[in-house]
Amino acid sequence: MGDYILDGGFRNYSQFAYKIVLPVLVLCIGLFAVTEFYFKLPFFIPYILVFMGLLFIVFYPYIVFEQRKVAMHENIHLFITYAGTLSTLKLNRTLLFKKIAEEKEYGELAAFAEKIVYLSKSWNLGYAKTCRKMAVLSPSRIFGDFLDRLAAVLDFGEDVETFLAEEQDAVMDDFTNEYNKSLESIRMLQDVFISLTISIAFAMSAALLLPLLMGVSIMVVVRYSLLGLLFMDVLLILLIKGFIPSDQLCHNLTVTDTGTRRIIKGFIIIMPLSFLLTSVLLYIDIFPFLFNLAIGLTPLLFVGLLAQQEENEVFKRDKAFPAFIRAVGGTVSTRGGGVTSSLGALQVHDFGVLNEPMTNLYRRLKVGTDRFKAWLHFAGETGSNLINYFAHIFAKSVYLGGDGLKIGEIISKNFQRLLSMRKLRQQLASGLRGALYGALLGFVTTVYMSTAITQLLAGMFNSAIENAMAQENMANLVSSILPSMPPIDMAEVNFYIGIIVVIHALISALIIKVVDGGSKYASMFDFVIMIWMGAGLSYVIPLMSRWAFGNMSMAG
Repeated sequence: MGDYILDGGFRNYSQFAYKIVLPVLVLCIGLFAVTEFYFKLPFFIPYILVFMGLLFIVFYPYIVFEQRKVAMHENIHLFITYAGTLSTLKLNRTLLFKKIAEEKEYGELAAFAEKIVYLSKSWNLGYAKTCRKMAVLSPSRIFGDFLDRLAAVLDFGEDVETFLAEEQDAVMDDFTNEYNKSLESIRMLQDVFISLTISIAFAMSAALLLPLLMGVSIMVVVRYSLLGLLFMDVLLILLIKGFIPSDQLCHNLTVTDTGTRRIIKGFIIIMPLSFLLTSVLLYIDIFPFLFNLAIGLTPLLFVGLLAQQEENEVFKRDKAFPAFIRAVGGTVSTRGGGVTSSLGALQVHDFGVLNEPMTNLYRRLKVGTDRFKAWLHFAGETGSNLINYFAHIFAKSVYLGGDGLKIGEIISKNFQRLLSMRKLRQQLASGLRGALYGALLGFVTTVYMSTAITQLLAGMFNSAIENAMAQENMANLVSSILPSMPPIDMAEVNFYIGIIVVIHALISALIIKVVDGGSKYASMFDFVIMIWMGAGLSYVIPLMSRWAFGNMSMAG
């Protein structure tokens, strides 16, 4: 744990104790006192809060370490691509690391590059020795191995350009392995999530019988089930976001493409209308709770469909980009570095979905727009997160005087490898979507079936008790054996179960988009479909249960 504390950004153990341990302990003691003496909560709640606080203290250094490692793995492909393109400029070591340190989007990698420059120049350690020291401190094994190999090259005086050109495959191979490991982690979390969902469904179905056996209010069971499922859903989405490298499909630039603007406009128009429709339906209360929500939220399907169309367009632009950037790099190299004239010469060629962004880029450069802003608008019009980063790398390296042909080849090759890995992630997301739909189906079916059984048995028990209590000689015996059952308000029970379905559907839809890296607007499609599934089952399952139990009682 000591190594994790130091690698987590704390200078020493005292700083960790002062910034983390002491505040968490004070908070835990305060929560324990408040929940124990001021709120009428079950006796175990205060102790659970203290236990969770102690767990947080123990695991916090590990969590920070893993988040730093994930942050480095998310950008290692950009780092090695940029380093490879910069090496074509014949820069010295100091300028190479300084240029990388300027790219703050690389996060921890940029910070490491800045520290390497500082220790090498200000402390006179030399780049080889500094790289070895920083390799030991790196949370990422990929980056640490790269620094070790770089240190060996610097010791022997080999050519850095040749080394970085060869390192493209080595680092990208390591990145591919880590990427595949993250996919395996997602599969494992998927299995755990589905297992826990089904377990909670069966636990809830068994707990719904407690009012018949122990006289416990059914609302207590439903509320604790809601709390447990909410905790599990939030924990899973935090694990996926915190410990698995993300792969965003769409960028977050202020410059957007036509499809993104259409999505935002549709959301701004439809969301208030959907909210108003839902509010009116809930106020009138003609249909059951889930049906009111499903009908009110249905217009959001249009936004989800628009977002899915935009994702497909971005996929097409990503596929066309490697050929485009390779052609631009080759033409720039042939024409001696003229980017604008090279783009003008390429206007006669057909790059499919990139024709319009390329034409706009050429026009902006031709009229004298700032060249980096012009490339930023090009990336914005494609809507792609990968194109945004790799176009920036290309523009910076070429305008600094790098070899356009080599730069285009490096970017094209690495970009193509990322697309191949992304296909695996999309396949995993498709399987995850089916699994989450199935888990929701099983969960809702089990819960509503158990509720119907509980309602039937409660009616039978109450009828039997009333008949027994009517006989004086049986009244005392019945009251001493059978617990007093509180009344079951099925409307309230169905409302809480509906809340559980809504929360579970929302988290499931968000998990799908976190895994596939798509637009969060597209999650509205899955969310609405899941709400309709829950609404349909909330009507069909009780109906089938009454029919089945009615036939059983008639047969009896």
